[in-house]
Amino acid sequence: MGVTIKMPLTFEVCFPEEEQKSIDHYLKDLGKDMRLLIGSFLLGIKNSGSKFSGLTGFLPEYFSEANFQFANSVYKRMVIFARENDFDIESFEVLYPMSSLTYFEYVYDNPAEFDNKEYSREEFLDIEINFFKAYTVFNQKTITERGKDLAQNFKEYDIEDNLTNFFIGNNLHSFDITDYQLNKVFYCQFLKAYSFFEFLESFQGSEHLIKAFYNYYDVPNFKKYLHKLLGIVFPVLTAKREAQTEIHLEADKQEELSLFIDKHIKLDDERLTDFDFTKTRSYPLYKIDEGKYRIIYPLFVVEMIYKGLYFRFKDINATLPENQQLKNLYGIKNLEFSEQYLLNQTLKKIFGNRFIQKSGKELDAEFEGAPDYYVRNGKRIFVFESKDVLLGKEIKQSTNYNEVLEKLKITFVENEKAKAKAVLQLKDTIREILTQSLSFDKNAPSEKAHIYPILIVHYRMFNTPGMNKLIDGWFKNALSILNEEGLNVENVRSLIIIDMDTLIYNSHFFETRKLSFEDCLLEYHTKYFNINLKNHRFKNQQQVDDIISESYASFAHYLDNKIDDKYRRPKPTELLEKMISVVTK
Repeated sequence: MGVTIKMPLTFEVCFPEEEQKSIDHYLKDLGKDMRLLIGSFLLGIKNSGSKFSGLTGFLPEYFSEANFQFANSVYKRMVIFARENDFDIESFEVLYPMSSLTYFEYVYDNPAEFDNKEYSREEFLDIEINFFKAYTVFNQKTITERGKDLAQNFKEYDIEDNLTNFFIGNNLHSFDITDYQLNKVFYCQFLKAYSFFEFLESFQGSEHLIKAFYNYYDVPNFKKYLHKLLGIVFPVLTAKREAQTEIHLEADKQEELSLFIDKHIKLDDERLTDFDFTKTRSYPLYKIDEGKYRIIYPLFVVEMIYKGLYFRFKDINATLPENQQLKNLYGIKNLEFSEQYLLNQTLKKIFGNRFIQKSGKELDAEFEGAPDYYVRNGKRIFVFESKDVLLGKEIKQSTNYNEVLEKLKITFVENEKAKAKAVLQLKDTIREILTQSLSFDKNAPSEKAHIYPILIVHYRMFNTPGMNKLIDGWFKNALSILNEEGLNVENVRSLIIIDMDTLIYNSHFFETRKLSFEDCLLEYHTKYFNINLKNHRFKNQQQVDDIISESYASFAHYLDNKIDDKYRRPKPTELLEKMISVVTK
């Protein structure tokens, strides 16, 4: 388990005696087509289990035989560097998704001077070396220079140099892009999109937007829309080899499907201002010929299914006459769909008809400040707050860590107007439990209650190592207020962050009672998150370091690994049934 740290190659380490030149210099001989081809190759490489992983995986695969001497000199240099700095040579990587994405954004912003050309053998060999050098410069900018800026910020604002801040500072900007399972992403994207269509079709006042959406994409209903969209996504999921994936349309459907695809790769990047790498997200595949498309980044293609859906609805909603527009579409998607409809649907599967359960929607109608979901099994109480929020790209990518901390506090503790957010909302609900003033469950025990505060998030970025430690630290500060009021908070567990995708992806194991939700929370709480080193015997310092590192990993990481290690995942029945309903007439 734990947090694995890989070290991408940088120019100054690979070529310590060589003067670094500009990116433009290294890429000057690459035409537009070659730049796009290399970029899609880099972004098409798997984020885990890749044959290109490590120096011994990448160097012989990337370089032609005629450049093996150059590749070997790079490897020897890294062996020396690893030995001198007490690093494991296996910990080095050439590729880093953040650098690959930064390269692609560079390609969009810096058009080549020519589209294509025939390269001589000598030119091609030079391009191999020059592009490799350019890539190590991108690595240096995204890692070394970023690290220096971050360290300066820690010093300037006297930020405590602990593991929590280290992990968040060095991983938040990249975690959702480097740490994911593509099959899990697809599973959740499809089911969430399906649910969103069902929700929106039944939502009062949405009829004009729904009709305009179907007209724009030339489909009779959402199932036909998802059917067509699967035609873009399936080549990614079924690709037999990594690094290069293309879509070739059948001749008889070429015109119809080309129009559909073109509408999905022309999303205005201004609509994605909250997300990083907006150009690549806007154009996750590109046309190479009539009826032929090349995938740029598999992850962003899969995330078109649901993550991009809101922006497509938003664009179409803006074209409608004002009296036909669906007002507050953003709030409807975030609050009424994500934080209520989807949360209720998922937790109902997990808990079934057992225990006392109250949804936020039914509670909000009668009780002010009620939680988003409440479950009680005897003296065990689970209190949920759900927040469909994200950090905008300026904060997510920022090296001003003081601003990151401030934004996280505003998002999860208390906003600029002193309005309580998740942490303080959970604290207030716990106060009501401990003072026996919980109006919607008057039989809830007080001091004997074992309370599990849970924060549901809707973006992978909040699974960044250390994030749960940080938010729980603020939660413990809030609990100290209750302690000062004379309330016994001894049986209040640590706040645990769980992302919605992890609940959806693993709900089967709770629904069928192969796993107990409470047991998993307790195991994560005691054996990982709040590990007591005194209860373990260690053979060496490495074992100590590993177990400490594990305590900073997210609940999502713990649960996915627990299930994958101990169980065989069954056929995803719900996913298959809904996919069949989409692809059959």
